[in-house]
Amino acid sequence: MRECPKCGVVNPDTAERCDCGYDLVADPMGGGNSEAKRAIRRALKGIAGVAGLAWLLAPITRSPGPMVFVVATLVLFACGVGLSLLGHADDMN
Repeated sequence: MRECPKCGVVNPDTAERCDCGYDLVADPMGGGNSEAKRAIRRALKGIAGVAGLAWLLAPITRSPGPMVFVVATLVLFACGVGLSLLGHADDMN
């Protein structure tokens, strides 16, 4: 059994492609730095979760509301860009 470096699904050794479309034959080692990419993905998702919560609560707070909203929007955008770039890096493997 081997884990898909793109989505993390465990595939049988005989599988040529993962359900997500990743070509397991072209990358028989399963991606050398996939664990690092998964760790970065988890961190970005955690940061985006906190920023999303701040973004949702910002309109109901009084004093720092508008600034928190703007900063949370920028952080969410940056996390989205980072996750997108990680996805493109997986496609390049």
